[in-house]
Amino acid sequence: MSAQRTNGHWIVWASIAVALLLSILPLPDWVSISRPAWVAMVVMYWIMALPERFGLFFAFVSGLMMDVFMGTGFGHNSLGLLVVAAVVLALHRRLRMFPWWQQAFMAFVIIGLYQLVNLWIKSALGRTPPSLWYLMPALTSAAFWPWLSLMLRYLRRYYRVR
Repeated sequence: MSAQRTNGHWIVWASIAVALLLSILPLPDWVSISRPAWVAMVVMYWIMALPERFGLFFAFVSGLMMDVFMGTGFGHNSLGLLVVAAVVLALHRRLRMFPWWQQAFMAFVIIGLYQLVNLWIKSALGRTPPSLWYLMPALTSAAFWPWLSLMLRYLRRYYRVR
């Protein structure tokens, strides 16, 4: 019986690694402004799908990995991902019940909150002047959310991540 039950947690970390690579992929400036928040979406999915396994610590470690990859200040992305994790943990039962278009809207709201936390940190450090263009990744993340969640759900079921 234990041979039947596999724990594919490596697929979770592989999906975070792919999201990190997509986050640092070089793009032209006009496309880069609307790059989806890949890591935040992947963290959001895994916390929503398996809240008993992945939570605040998972979000914090993913944020630290993102800080290393992006070269930002230590804990900069971790704070934003902790906010995402707290909101998703509080709403995970409701989010699961929503149809795909409502989940995409909630992804827009949650990623928008993540972007606002990051904007607040960057503005406090004097790096970025506040602008509404900073919320553009929330819109593109909402557009990619149904496809990403379907792909990660398939991987979760195929590799029996529990």
